[in-house]
Amino acid sequence: MTIISHGGVVMREKEFVEKLAAKWDITKKEAEERLDVVFATLKEALKAVGELTLNDFGKFIVQQKPAREARNPMTGETVKVPAKTVAKWRPNKKFKDEVLA
Repeated sequence: MTIISHGGVVMREKEFVEKLAAKWDITKKEAEERLDVVFATLKEALKAVGELTLNDFGKFIVQQKPAREARNPMTGETVKVPAKTVAKWRPNKKFKDEVLA
């Protein structure tokens, strides 16, 4: 799983867990378990409520996209696109100012 990608540099989950373990002065296994709990809790909250706002980070949103018709660009044929559920994340201003500046 890729966690961070910025300017062509990619940090994978393994390196992220290593950084957490060093920062928290715990084992990599403990850091991985804590990260798993965070992700599981995030998923549970989104399933239950559909929206989660984390201060200084951003907002996670579950949205329903309605069915629609689209056009195949190769053939010009009209195709039906089924309804689907999508997850989105919107960074807040503080996150943008600190990370994307």
